[in-house]
Amino acid sequence: MIQVNSGLEYLFGMPNNITVQVILIAAITAVATLSVVLGLDGGIRRISELNLVLAVSLLAFVLVAGPTVFLLQTLVQNTGNYLSGLFQATFNLYAYEPTGWIGGWTLFYWGWWIAWSPFVGMFIARVSRGRSIREFVFGVLMVPVGFTFMWMTFFGDTAIHMVMIQGITQLGDAVAADVSVALFQFFEHLPLSTLTSLLATLLVITFFVTSSDSGSLVVDMLTSGGEEESPVWQRIFWAVVEGVIAAVLLVAGGLSALQTATIASALPFTVVMLLMCWGLVRALRLEAVKRMSLREARVTPRGPHAARNWRQRLKGMIHQPSEAEVRGFLQSTVRPALSAVADELTKQKLQARVVQDEGGRVWVEVAHGEEIDFFYSVHPRPYEPPSFVMRDVSRKRAEQLRYFRAEVHLREGGQDYDVMGWTEQDVIDDVLDQYERHMHFLTAVR
Repeated sequence: MIQVNSGLEYLFGMPNNITVQVILIAAITAVATLSVVLGLDGGIRRISELNLVLAVSLLAFVLVAGPTVFLLQTLVQNTGNYLSGLFQATFNLYAYEPTGWIGGWTLFYWGWWIAWSPFVGMFIARVSRGRSIREFVFGVLMVPVGFTFMWMTFFGDTAIHMVMIQGITQLGDAVAADVSVALFQFFEHLPLSTLTSLLATLLVITFFVTSSDSGSLVVDMLTSGGEEESPVWQRIFWAVVEGVIAAVLLVAGGLSALQTATIASALPFTVVMLLMCWGLVRALRLEAVKRMSLREARVTPRGPHAARNWRQRLKGMIHQPSEAEVRGFLQSTVRPALSAVADELTKQKLQARVVQDEGGRVWVEVAHGEEIDFFYSVHPRPYEPPSFVMRDVSRKRAEQLRYFRAEVHLREGGQDYDVMGWTEQDVIDDVLDQYERHMHFLTAVR
């Protein structure tokens, strides 16, 4: 917030004091509250995309306006130096050369990142739902690391070039005097300094807004028991509370104490993170057993088109059902099939029930006590129409032309096949096939 105030002072001569900073906190909290109320797709996503556009624009500007060739050279060299010295820097505690630097920089930031990991991890997990582990690792680790390499190199080495080669030593003096104005002093030595300083101020504001959004979303998820759609008043409450706490800490001067407590909490959470890693390895091994059992289980081969001629089968391939058709199919065919299976399982002394929610999803659950329960559901899932349908069609009309599939989901996720048009007996056979695979999986786990 101090940096935002410094930017506004630099651009518009706004006073730089506690009162203005509290007003800025209130304004940013209002924007963050609005985005949280609009939801993940309606508000948070759009502000995050704006944040990304501003950051990439500034990065590209510094690369083009600064010493471009020098920056590209240092990007390669800095990346190589980091990778080659990663293990040495990780395990070097300066036991033979006692220094305070390691506690003020390397371990400090590691502790800071670990302390933030529960909150950031839950938020990333929420917005990454439906992604594979490969996509998650690439999007959460590889892409940000590459962007960080470019950001640190382009901004840092441009400043180094200014001080060491161009002789602009006053830049270093300005940073030493007041870190909050360092970025704006930096832009003074590049073209379009007023415009870039304005964009930088907006970027810092959007960073604060997105941080507040993600914090409010995580706290709201925790207090609502993991529910995706919590009451609006609850989201507003947590967003406002965050802003009030930030303002109180700023006025009381308690930010340093809070930062120290946050870093200190990283040490016990390191143990928790190690246990989480162990749990993740166990879960992945269990999933590998599940996949193997699904692939190797001996089940009776059945097909949804076994009793249909080829014309009926071809018609089913081409037909693109609407949402109403799929919902009607779930109600008239899938639910009776699942109910018949649940009734028979109940007769076999098993706890089974069939549920249907407002979104049209219908599923059957079979309890297995301390072992993993069986779950089979069918979801109405929308898809964009194929290109030959969208030709010469407006975007709004294309959204109306979306078709739906009745897709099967198990406990581990979607199975990527459609049961639309199947008979009730076909659905029952498929449930039994999946249940037989599940029983084979439980046997393999034992």
